[in-house]
Amino acid sequence: MWDLGHTCNSLLGGLVSITAGCTTVEIWASVVIGFIGAFFYHGASCLMRRLKIDDPLDAFAVHGACGLWGCLAVGFFCTCDYSYTESGTACGVFYGGDGLLLATQIVGPLPRQSALSSLSLPTLAPAPQARSSSPSGSAR
Repeated sequence: MWDLGHTCNSLLGGLVSITAGCTTVEIWASVVIGFIGAFFYHGASCLMRRLKIDDPLDAFAVHGACGLWGCLAVGFFCTCDYSYTESGTACGVFYGGDGLLLATQIVGPLPRQSALSSLSLPTLAPAPQARSSSPSGSAR
């Protein structure tokens, strides 16, 4: 079934995906990264529904999953000409890089994700159930 909200979020996920590498990839690669980002959005959105996590706007799927893919995509698609290192060796894996940039792009989001998870997980824990107790001294 076609859904306008899902379609718009897929487009937004593609735009979020290319944000991390917009100055370091070629134009054709930005289209590929955005296209793959739409699938990352769809997968994350379905996973959130399957896990029964309430995210009515799919904010995690759009910004979290597609943003993470965008960070990883830099490690694959960064060109040597646009790299910001003086040695020029920090290229993406598809451009002959040695994998150091990809490893950096994998390890880089980990501290941010662990900090955000440790702060937000307590809010996602289920609330304790209130005990229903009968008033003391009541006649049955």
